[in-house]
Amino acid sequence: MKIGILIRDFSLLENFELRIIDQILNDPALELGLLIKDGRIKPASKKQKIIKLLRSKNILGKILFKIQYKIESRLFKFNNARDKDKIISILEKVECIELSPTRKGFLDVFSTHDSAIVKQYNVDILLRHEFSIIRGDILNAATHGIWSFHHGDNSINRGGPAGFWEIVLKQPVVGVTLQKLTSELDGGLVLDKGFFNRDYSYLRTYNKILEGSVSILFKNINKLQNGSIVTSKSGLYYNPLYRDPGFYYVLKYIFHFYKTVVKRLLDPYLFKFFGLRSDCWTLFIGKGPFLESTLYKLKPVELPKNQFWADPFLFNHNNEMYTFFENYDYKKSRGKISCGKVVAGKIENVTDVLDLKYHLSYPFVFKEEEDIYMIPETQQTKRIEIYKCTRFPDQWELFSTAMEGESVVDTTYFKDDFGQRWLFLCKGIIDKVELYIYKIDSLKMENLQSHKMNPICIDARKARSAGPLFKYNGNYYRPSQFNAYGIYGFGLNINVIKKLNLDEYLEETVTTIEPNFRKGIVATHHVHQLDNIFILDACYKRK
Repeated sequence: MKIGILIRDFSLLENFELRIIDQILNDPALELGLLIKDGRIKPASKKQKIIKLLRSKNILGKILFKIQYKIESRLFKFNNARDKDKIISILEKVECIELSPTRKGFLDVFSTHDSAIVKQYNVDILLRHEFSIIRGDILNAATHGIWSFHHGDNSINRGGPAGFWEIVLKQPVVGVTLQKLTSELDGGLVLDKGFFNRDYSYLRTYNKILEGSVSILFKNINKLQNGSIVTSKSGLYYNPLYRDPGFYYVLKYIFHFYKTVVKRLLDPYLFKFFGLRSDCWTLFIGKGPFLESTLYKLKPVELPKNQFWADPFLFNHNNEMYTFFENYDYKKSRGKISCGKVVAGKIENVTDVLDLKYHLSYPFVFKEEEDIYMIPETQQTKRIEIYKCTRFPDQWELFSTAMEGESVVDTTYFKDDFGQRWLFLCKGIIDKVELYIYKIDSLKMENLQSHKMNPICIDARKARSAGPLFKYNGNYYRPSQFNAYGIYGFGLNINVIKKLNLDEYLEETVTTIEPNFRKGIVATHHVHQLDNIFILDACYKRK
């Protein structure tokens, strides 16, 4: 597949653009066959930029926003993982042409001659990373048209700056829309959307959606290659066209930003001097089917003073119920895996079962034939690790590893009614919101078959697993995290699985649980149903 890019000056390319180019260059099924530059561009001098700013109607807002942006750029150093010089040296060898469309207001109108030039290169897709709103027959110059990102959910947010208004207006998530451009203003055909949990920082939110864009693009290139690409029309839009924020909204954002910064700086001292634990997770145990339960009746388990407990997994051993969970030590700022016996709604005889030099969480414990295994989250090692139990519950040895070099979270193992083994897991450069499914031959994980639709979805509201799959009334359900409102683990979904094979996956959300069932909790992000018992976690803002 031959790809062309409407590209800006090479020196101005951002990290996500370099990642896109790098991935095209390293994929044997793709060819970077054409670069199109704007022949009209003459870099503005500093004097011209200052004059333009001074003539702006919103000078105070723009100056304050630029100052805040520079402060955040110093506070949050984003790691550019690409060799920019190497990529540019390759780009300089790619066929490159310059076009000079006619500017009409916000439109860049390309001539029939421009379109004819581009058509000669027989590209399959043109990616728009330069020029304004495009008009002219160039929209049809590539076999599958011009693809363009709108960094926002185009059904609720059009305009910019990308990621800013979602924070100020307290919208639950930040969207990214991949469109195939048409001649209709704001009426591009939607190829796909991705959704990311907003951050308290504009810059960090902005980087999330830029880097997440890369996965959305290649997911849909893969769909095009598989013949499964589908477009839909842009729907009704009822909000205003968002523009650069004025002084009031920038000030409102700055207040929110520094309030959060101060809170984060104070939290360790509140624990050190007053024993107050911020974002303290604890466990709740209930009887009966979770989907029929009344959560406000549940009581939290008692915790040691310097810990929180989260990600609980139930395990029946010799007709006695145990729970394995993440045991986070506030003093060490690191999680380990602990286990306790579940007795009359309480957790007794707690013991540490896996305590390593790196953070551990999400201890997926299960039995395969006569042996007991655990797949803890070991994101810091950049691989999946499976441990085998040599003495229950506190002695384990490393059994196998997979996906070396990949940052993976919340690996969930599932053996279906046909004996097929599946892994559900999440990846992502910044936010782990990309759901992947793999079929495996055995727990040695020597043969991982990637699902045809991978990544299944790119959505902070439903991608990340929130506990083992469980069966209820003859159907399998997958719990997943609902990450939104700038809160990790805000809520959880229960999704019924409709189809699961290597070519198809379909699930539907039947309910979403928000942190309303107990006073003081701000999040709930994990549940495990086993037999007639369920266990879930919830987070207190202070405890």
